[in-house]
Amino acid sequence: MSPQSLSQATEAIPVSPPVMVLEDEQPVETPQSTNTRFNEQRNRRTRWNEWLLDVFAMNSFSWAIAIPIELVLAGMSWSEHLKVRLLAVVFNTLIARPFSLYRNWVVGRFGRGGALHNYGVDTFVFLSFQLPLYILNMLLGGASSGEIATACITFMLIAGALGRPYGMYLDCLRRLWLSRRVEADSAVTS
Repeated sequence: MSPQSLSQATEAIPVSPPVMVLEDEQPVETPQSTNTRFNEQRNRRTRWNEWLLDVFAMNSFSWAIAIPIELVLAGMSWSEHLKVRLLAVVFNTLIARPFSLYRNWVVGRFGRGGALHNYGVDTFVFLSFQLPLYILNMLLGGASSGEIATACITFMLIAGALGRPYGMYLDCLRRLWLSRRVEADSAVTS
């Protein structure tokens, strides 16, 4: 048989590539895959901690401001105040993180500046986020258009005075939280 006829003969034989079957194959952990998993857990924990910080900031600030307004100015009893505040805790918990994300976006868009600029940005954020929610709450509560108008004017005056203090309070809590996290992270890696 000639070499040429041998190659022609073997071309007709179907050959498949070798197949290796591994049973119970387990993924191999590499430093990169371990770091990825660690970073995913860390990001989840960071998002959770940011949510907790935003909820704490919104509720604690709201309660501190509501005490003199509701008890002194409005003349509410302690039991009425507690009922209103407990309901506010639910609503504040729902809106705290979206408000904080919105504030971050607006501040990122307009930047930081002098005291007047920062006051304007925080007041805009507070009014543009909270006023529509306040109006919706009053509409759902059955308030008349005159009551809504009066309440909105009052709310705008109060929000104008509270927007920047809340922004400063939130920034202060974030700085405290960030320094605590940096210390905790450095203790873990050491």
